[in-house]
Amino acid sequence: MVEKYSNARGHFFAAVRALAASSDGIQTRLIEANESILNVTLDEFAGDLELKLKFARILDLLAVDQDDLVTAAVETAAHMTDFEAVKVADLICDFCFELTWPTATNS
Repeated sequence: MVEKYSNARGHFFAAVRALAASSDGIQTRLIEANESILNVTLDEFAGDLELKLKFARILDLLAVDQDDLVTAAVETAAHMTDFEAVKVADLICDFCFELTWPTATNS
């Protein structure tokens, strides 16, 4: 049996690792995390409206509604203040936690 959201969980875990395992500035770490996050699609959460909305919010904060997703996400992260970047990083970590332990937050 394939675990629910296993692809998204793997990519978000890689994103959290990129956010945590570097001494670079938060914007640089967020750009690295984007590489993993952009491998996940909204369709992966078709059965769970709450997760789909939370993921859409992350994408919106990264300005990923443009035609060139990677360029838009990199440019947006590069121009964020530290506060804004930390806020997005926090949302990414929370989302990864929800994917990893869904019963802890969706009970």
